[in-house]
Amino acid sequence: MNIFVLVLIIPALLTIVSSGSLYFSFKAKVDESGRYFLLAEFLWLMTLLVVIVMNLQPSLVSTSSFFAISVATLFSEVAILLSIEALTKKIQNRKFIYWIIFVIIYCGFIEYCRYTISPLIPLFFFSIFSICVTSFTYITCKRINSNGLGNNLFIQWITYTEIALTVIHILRLASYFTDTPMVAINPQPLPTIFFSIWLSINLVRYFSYLVLRVSWVDPRASSDNALNQNLVKLTNEKEQFLQGLMSSNRALGISALANSLAHQLSQPITGITLQTESVKRELLNQGNQEKSVQILDTVTEQLSKVSALVTNLRRLFGGKESEFKPFNLQGACEEALEIIKPTLDSKNISLTRTFTNSPIVFGNPIQIQQVLINIFNNAIDAIDIVEKTKAHDRKIDLIISQDQSFAVIAIEDTGGGISPKIMSAMFELYQSTKSDGLGIGLWLCKAIIDKHHGSITASNQPSGGAIIEIRLPLAN
Repeated sequence: MNIFVLVLIIPALLTIVSSGSLYFSFKAKVDESGRYFLLAEFLWLMTLLVVIVMNLQPSLVSTSSFFAISVATLFSEVAILLSIEALTKKIQNRKFIYWIIFVIIYCGFIEYCRYTISPLIPLFFFSIFSICVTSFTYITCKRINSNGLGNNLFIQWITYTEIALTVIHILRLASYFTDTPMVAINPQPLPTIFFSIWLSINLVRYFSYLVLRVSWVDPRASSDNALNQNLVKLTNEKEQFLQGLMSSNRALGISALANSLAHQLSQPITGITLQTESVKRELLNQGNQEKSVQILDTVTEQLSKVSALVTNLRRLFGGKESEFKPFNLQGACEEALEIIKPTLDSKNISLTRTFTNSPIVFGNPIQIQQVLINIFNNAIDAIDIVEKTKAHDRKIDLIISQDQSFAVIAIEDTGGGISPKIMSAMFELYQSTKSDGLGIGLWLCKAIIDKHHGSITASNQPSGGAIIEIRLPLAN
């Protein structure tokens, strides 16, 4: 068997492997760049098969076979160029059609020259065309600076292969003027080595493209790419983690601000309370000042509420949150409601309390209050989203009960409920139904409740709205 045939069979098999890997890894949903690259590999494979047949059966050498080889080989180079361009921009269909027409006309011209001028003249025109296309592909690779491709190692490898192929085509063009032209039909030993190098460089280019699609995530891609789905997942998780860090930084800043504000407010509130009590004593000593004393009692009562709110804020945003101890769940809920109540009032949302028991649970009251505040805020947002909601329908029910082992907190709202699509995953990290949500709040709530050896579940009411139920072990 002709040694050159063996040289051709190996890259033909490797081309089948690389194209098959690309096609099936994309699950037959290949993007535009991948389609052009598959076309290039298909045409290159057709070229190799036709050359193999022509070397095995010289009687099959004809004008049509030469024309087929020329069209397949030259357009495979064009398809590579279009594939690289498609990595960063949309290729117009008319551009593809223009290239097809031009290549067919050019190859027809080559075959005309073969039989009217010289059998070797196609070598000259073939090499000129290939030099131009590989040079354009090299320039395209060098100009890529978007979609994160500029510094990709494997786009650089493809750039190097285009340089090597340009040199190969220049050498082949030079061979036209020598006694040993580089022809692919029954070649001599030197042309056999030459074509072996050419084929090897093409294979390096093909596999470089495959590795490029593994190592690079196309931000425009809307479908899964099995070649790099794990990389896509890691990239998304990294972005979400960074967003989470930014959110945590904002939360820390708000926490520090609230803690500082609560500390600064506590002193003037205490001073105002003392001054009010002092004025009240003087009025009592003067006599007949019952109305003024009543007003001052009201002021003192309101100041007590503000002082309690400030105390709750200081506890909520304080640093000592890790201590677990028995505490009254109803009292902790009341303190959290003092913080939430201004928001409920401003949004005209009524709150109904139903405390069938006053359970004592073991845990951290501050962390449980954080969970309650987060769930109440979600309920408020859900009610706001529902359009044309009547005023008396805007309500949240807080129910506290207990069984033999657990205290149960149920928070019911009149919002739009929870979509069945996210019900099973709503407590997972980075799962959010809000356009500006980060998907951290409910995950953190579940983490806190799990730490307390409790459970948190979500369901929808038959009449609409959501129910969040929290179960916490009793202190005993």
